[in-house]
Amino acid sequence: MRLFLFFFFCSFASLAQMNEIFQKPPKEKMSATMIDVATGFLGKPYVAATLEKSPEALVINLEEFDCFTLVENVLAISLAKHNAEAGWDIYREYLQVLRYRNGVIDGYGSRMHYFLDWARQATENGFLMNITEDIGEVQDKPIHFMSNNRKLYPALADEKVYKEIQASEEELNEGPFYYVPKEKFKAIESQIKEGDIIAFTSNVKGLDVNHEGIAVQKKGKWHLLHASLEEKKVVVSQETLEQYLNRIKKHSGIMIFRVTKQ
Repeated sequence: MRLFLFFFFCSFASLAQMNEIFQKPPKEKMSATMIDVATGFLGKPYVAATLEKSPEALVINLEEFDCFTLVENVLAISLAKHNAEAGWDIYREYLQVLRYRNGVIDGYGSRMHYFLDWARQATENGFLMNITEDIGEVQDKPIHFMSNNRKLYPALADEKVYKEIQASEEELNEGPFYYVPKEKFKAIESQIKEGDIIAFTSNVKGLDVNHEGIAVQKKGKWHLLHASLEEKKVVVSQETLEQYLNRIKKHSGIMIFRVTKQ
């Protein structure tokens, strides 16, 4: 995998942390590496909109996260650590391939803004498996939150960008949207494994996912390692995965994605 990399934005603190991360060898299993890498970010502050740069560039920020950027960086780092060429350069390449449509940076519209879109591309690229396809069901829900809420996204003031987002939504809606409804969570809980990416599907009109994190076990119960908006930092949830799912009314269910290299 070799891509032409456009200019990128990275803090010195993130560079220092990256060097430290790659000095530590990966775990035998990729899923264990996912947990190990994510654990290293515990306590980092929750900050939204860290990717918003103009012009669009590959942002590398390992000092602050939202739920999406935490999962994305943990996966990119884990893939890089298990690559024969493990290191900073290969991490950057994985990050770009995960974050941008077909791995090409071409403005705001080329970034994967919907988690469902992001996960589908990661699955098509062979990085993830969609476990939900085997244990869940298809929901008939068109995704159009961004285009229907244009004023929430300053970049969409540009008509060209707006049309690019509309086109990406249309493409997204062509495929099936699998999920496990929250009332069926208990029946499939045994299918979850440590290191799985858990995405919480939304009952908000036009929106695919509200939140995502990584499944970890504590005392035989599933919990979520995530960048928490409520706690303003990266944490392992005190409540169980089931309790969290049921407490948040706007969560309709979950999707489960698993790294392909176990």
